[in-house]
Amino acid sequence: MGPVSSVKPAALRAAVRKREDSISTVLREQGIVTVHDQVVSLVAQRRAKAFHCKVTIHTGLEQDPWADPQQQCDIVGWQVSSAGSTMEWMAEVETDDSIRDVATVSEWKEAVGRGIPFYLLVPRGLKGVGTEAGRGRLCPRSGIYEYTFVNGLCQVL
Repeated sequence: MGPVSSVKPAALRAAVRKREDSISTVLREQGIVTVHDQVVSLVAQRRAKAFHCKVTIHTGLEQDPWADPQQQCDIVGWQVSSAGSTMEWMAEVETDDSIRDVATVSEWKEAVGRGIPFYLLVPRGLKGVGTEAGRGRLCPRSGIYEYTFVNGLCQVL
């Protein structure tokens, strides 16, 4: 029997490389598997950096221990000071299925009733559906953004 080689056969190396290439950098947080949770995580990270605020999220993966268990939106931005914390904005991420659900729009209206800026994120091409869905329920929004995935990375438009 010949010497044992630590070199992987070429086919095995190619298979491992292909599998590694297919893992999105968005999925760095262990356990995130749904499109909804990927977008929530990415948007929360970006907003926290851009607005220099504390951000709490509500996903299927876990509840942020700092967040209110009754948090109605996927993402909430907070301004924290020695006087306390103030809710600054809220954002809701919808998927192709959830944007068409009548109950979803009712949830928006409940969350928005506080007069805090509310942002909606929908899959690319469904901005009109989000606009129409909210209009019928008189649900004010501060903005609607679309998201898409390009080469495995989430892009917010």
